[in-house]
Amino acid sequence: TSSASAAVVPPILWLLTPQEIEEATQTILTATKRNLDEIASTPLSDVTFENTIRKLMCPPNYKTNPQIAACKFLQHCSPDAQIREAASNAGKLFAKSRVEGRMRSDVYERVVAFSTTEECQHGLGEYERHFVKASLQDFERAGLALSREDSAELQRLLEEDSKVCSAYGKNLGGDATKLFFAPEELKGCTEDFIQERLGKDVEGKCTISLKYPDIIPIGQTCEVAETRRKVSEAREGMNAYKNNLELVAEGVQLRKQIVTLLGYPSWAEYICTKRMSGSFQAVDEFLTNLQTKLEAAGKDDYETLLRLKKDHCRDMDIVFDGKLNAWDTGYYGNELLKSKGVDSEKIREYFPLDHVVSTTMEIYQELLGLTFTELLQGTYWSWHKEVRCFHVKDTASDNSIGHFYLDLHPRDGKYGHAAIFHLVKHNSTHGAVDCMLCNLPASTEGKPSLLRHQNVVTFFHEFGHIMHGLCSEGIGNSTRLAKCPRDFVEAPSQMLENWCWQKSILERLSKHYQTGVKLPDAMLNDMIQAKHVNVAFGSLRQIYLSRLDLEIHGPHPPKTAEVLQSLVDKLRPAITLVENPPGNNMLRTFGHLMNQYSASYYGYMWAEVLSADMFATRFEKEGVMNPKVGMDYRKMVLAPGGTHNITDHLTKFLGRPPSNEAFLKSRGILK
Repeated sequence: TSSASAAVVPPILWLLTPQEIEEATQTILTATKRNLDEIASTPLSDVTFENTIRKLMCPPNYKTNPQIAACKFLQHCSPDAQIREAASNAGKLFAKSRVEGRMRSDVYERVVAFSTTEECQHGLGEYERHFVKASLQDFERAGLALSREDSAELQRLLEEDSKVCSAYGKNLGGDATKLFFAPEELKGCTEDFIQERLGKDVEGKCTISLKYPDIIPIGQTCEVAETRRKVSEAREGMNAYKNNLELVAEGVQLRKQIVTLLGYPSWAEYICTKRMSGSFQAVDEFLTNLQTKLEAAGKDDYETLLRLKKDHCRDMDIVFDGKLNAWDTGYYGNELLKSKGVDSEKIREYFPLDHVVSTTMEIYQELLGLTFTELLQGTYWSWHKEVRCFHVKDTASDNSIGHFYLDLHPRDGKYGHAAIFHLVKHNSTHGAVDCMLCNLPASTEGKPSLLRHQNVVTFFHEFGHIMHGLCSEGIGNSTRLAKCPRDFVEAPSQMLENWCWQKSILERLSKHYQTGVKLPDAMLNDMIQAKHVNVAFGSLRQIYLSRLDLEIHGPHPPKTAEVLQSLVDKLRPAITLVENPPGNNMLRTFGHLMNQYSASYYGYMWAEVLSADMFATRFEKEGVMNPKVGMDYRKMVLAPGGTHNITDHLTKFLGRPPSNEAFLKSRGILK
């Protein structure tokens, strides 16, 4: 990364007070309505690309307008609570205006009229034709082709489903369950874990909530099976999360009614048709094929864990019940990992944050033919002094592509996880702008920030999303088809995670914070071996969750909590080999299915299989830092975004249709 103050600043004019944000938001909303009204006032016989479709391609309330980010983005990171509040309100108003825009039947009529014209049939380029088709489908999926009565019924059902999902989320988020355990009941958990929770509510007892920081360490490290069982029961048993199981039954029925009105046989079919998969049948075949190939290795993994349990029971002098229970898998999986000798604390010493960040950026520039120039502090506005900003150019042509911000360290009021925000989509007047928000500890004078290898992988992965945002070339992406399909969106970054396991790359990424030496081969080999521990067993669990999701969103969704219970009791052991404890049901806490991920959980596995295929077929064969393969990847996979069928782009990049063989080989399941 070279440094120059001459590089242009991002195209966002940041707003500095709540009042400025409110005023700018109203200006955008007014312009959005005026834009739609202008389309709607055009006589049906006079519609053209310019007066109808062009206005929909980059509407004022979409991210091709840089001021959208200026109004709403700071809700995630501004140090000022009033700015965060104003930005959050702006985000809600923009979302509402996008929904209202999709319900404009007068605009829909003009798009339908244009789609039949000579100009549309013969006078448009490929991308513009794709946009017209995508716009029509968006309107139709919102129910605009329905009669007035059906349209009103659709709105009612959508609102009902939204209420049900909201109630389910409230039960999860508002849960205040407390369990109390004596320190000896938490044997195996670290001393710090026990001391932090001891005596908070009850003298001599540790208070345990159902939040992840409490339950994950217990599930993985607590030696006392009965404690693990009680925690598992509290999360999934009859008394967990109020009426959530009934709410799931209600939600899947509502979704079935919604898609019946829209002419689809099931919610799963409705969702899959707008994904890369294209149909429920394609996903069904994908999961069946994968499950068949994983079953033998999954049974081997199960037997390995069962032997560990048997030995443990013998050593502890407790009765061995001859099976793995639901609350055993996390604990014995962790024991198996420890036996592989991976010392994650020791490994951290080789990954100082500043070195990882600068080397990651070097690798991406070489791989994708890009040049990053850091803007000097003071030449651009930012919400905090720690925020860095980079200008991105295409190396060969020297053309500007866009900018990205890095905001890496935790502080009060900032978004709590790692995520990428696509602030500005590029159009004919400006490039794209992306931002990475992370919560990695900052280095101090005497103590550099050291990353676990998993954090190195996460940083590399998230940076891959920035590259996807900057390298995608479609403009005016306000339709769902021009966005990357949700079951593909993770694949490019998952593929790039492979770099963090390559010896040649780790030699560049690692540098001991005291001695400067690279990660030793022995440590790397231990890490690689541990990577595939229990992978088939874990993959079968992912297939089970995907199946459960698709089954309840199928043509005949379960009508009651009782039917949902018998479905889980049947599916869980059939796929994961582990019995479902009586009355327990993970649907009480499976939040994905009661938000925008319904009928989409399979997408995690789908993207993993595609990413393994892309890596093995091109990069592993032709060189992980081969600039020609890197450029093919940028142009054939990242650039198209969601235009046309992503499978066609992948087939072009791979030289054949995608397959699951590389995934199975890379996980050590196929030899």
